[in-house]
Amino acid sequence: MTQLTGSSRCTFKVFTVTTLLALLILQGCAGKKTAPPIQLPLSQEAQLTYDYLVYMDYRARLGQVLSGVRTPQKINEVARLQKDALTVLNRIIAAEPQEKFYLDKFALYWTTQQVDEARATLKEALEKYPNNRDLNISLANTYLVENRNDAAEGVLKEYLHKNPDDIVATGHLARIYLEQKKFAQALDILKVIPLDIRTAQIHYLHAKASAGLGLTRQAIKSLNRAVKDKPDFLEAWGELAYMYEIEKDYDSAEKIYTRMLEFPDVSNHIRLRLMELCLKLNNPERALKLAIEGRQSKAFLLEAAQLFISGKFYGQASILLDLFAQQKTIPDSYYFFKASIAYEGEDDPRKALGYIQKITPQSEHYDRSLQFRAHLLMDLKRDREALEVIHTGQEKFPEEVNFYLLESGLHAQEGDTVSAKDALLRGNSNVPNHPQILFQLGAMEEQEGNLDQTLKYMEQIISRFPDHADALNFVGYILADRNEQLDRAMVLISRANRLEPDNGYILDSLAWVNYRLGNFEEAWKLIRRAVSLRSKQPELWDHYGDIAAAMGKKKSAAKAYRKALKLKPKNAEEISSKLKKL
Repeated sequence: MTQLTGSSRCTFKVFTVTTLLALLILQGCAGKKTAPPIQLPLSQEAQLTYDYLVYMDYRARLGQVLSGVRTPQKINEVARLQKDALTVLNRIIAAEPQEKFYLDKFALYWTTQQVDEARATLKEALEKYPNNRDLNISLANTYLVENRNDAAEGVLKEYLHKNPDDIVATGHLARIYLEQKKFAQALDILKVIPLDIRTAQIHYLHAKASAGLGLTRQAIKSLNRAVKDKPDFLEAWGELAYMYEIEKDYDSAEKIYTRMLEFPDVSNHIRLRLMELCLKLNNPERALKLAIEGRQSKAFLLEAAQLFISGKFYGQASILLDLFAQQKTIPDSYYFFKASIAYEGEDDPRKALGYIQKITPQSEHYDRSLQFRAHLLMDLKRDREALEVIHTGQEKFPEEVNFYLLESGLHAQEGDTVSAKDALLRGNSNVPNHPQILFQLGAMEEQEGNLDQTLKYMEQIISRFPDHADALNFVGYILADRNEQLDRAMVLISRANRLEPDNGYILDSLAWVNYRLGNFEEAWKLIRRAVSLRSKQPELWDHYGDIAAAMGKKKSAAKAYRKALKLKPKNAEEISSKLKKL
């Protein structure tokens, strides 16, 4: 909200002491029956000053009411005070239509989320003061809250066309571009600002735009300038450390994070980033020291423990978690993490089960505890108990798909494909069209040779989830393998590859559709990369052999077929036949 200080009221003439005293005396006597109130005529300037003081009182009371929890009574009080404040403020604007009063009127509407009224106020003000920066930026903000980014950009572009040297407004427009990932546009308007007049904030925005375009070293230069101009610029320091991490200059990143810990009120996020870096540098003891020296909040300790578990530093994670054991109330997350350490770090599912069983049905994490418990029981070959836990989960949490997937997996493990499919169909009935359930149903049909049914399930997925890479690949590969709709197969698999560029199965499919189209050179390049990522898959070596044979590379083809046979493929006879024909 715009602040109006004493200095901003320099256009007013202050009441004389005599006039103020007279007003106060008259107001004090107004309630007496012995004499009627006397109306003291005020000059225009005195009335303006009086209105301003009344308005400031309303605004102060509004601020008090708006703080804290908003009850129905408070909402009504806010509406009354706002109405009275606007009545007085409109009188002031009629007499003195200054920018700051329009901004105050805008703020009255803005704080109560009356966006249309706030915007109308700004437009009225801009008719009188089109080159006022605050009015234009505020108008742009009214569009941003409604996600009307083009309109917000238009306001600032028009303003900057008339005021091209306003770097504050330029920075604001750059932020809008950055939030929409329009990094090139942001960089275009920032790079024309002369280096000697760039503020720390402009350097920072320039760095963000550069980083978004992959210009990491340029970003580092801008960030160094930002922190030089403003040594306490915490966001710039954090971004600089991250840029050094991207450049794999871990020593420089570590120094910055360590320096940042000396800043007052530094968040635990910085400490966690430094810990993560220490783990990357295989220095878990320093990471543990940093964790213990941090604020011992529940959220921080659990997040720190998760870092150690993810990095497979189970001993350090356990030390942190044991701090909870000393507390009167132990959080459920403690048992989850201890179970994870027992299972993953100590390979002891029984011990893990002991921890996870301590989570009660009243816990907000009870659904996840049941899933973990079922998984552990299946691992311990206690399938009947696992099934009981799964059915409990389905009863209490019928829309949680993992319980149906777990049951299907348990039956499939026992060789009961009918029950496995039935579990998935029940899941699809309770949670219609969930991609995980549809995908598993499609995969089961594929294993049974029902490719038409597989295609139906996979097509259902991509019609609702067009970025589901596995389903895109599945449909594309089946079409390519059938030598049907090859153009569509290429489109689908190429999209999957863009979503997951290092997926060996998708690269194999892309190689196969190129092979079907006769693009042998491209197929050869792709299949070689695919087997480098998935060297234990016989199907990929089989395709490698077919592509090599098509290119006349008989030795490479023979080598690939032999590798495929060593991996015991289902179509061993077919591969052996192809090997003999070389």
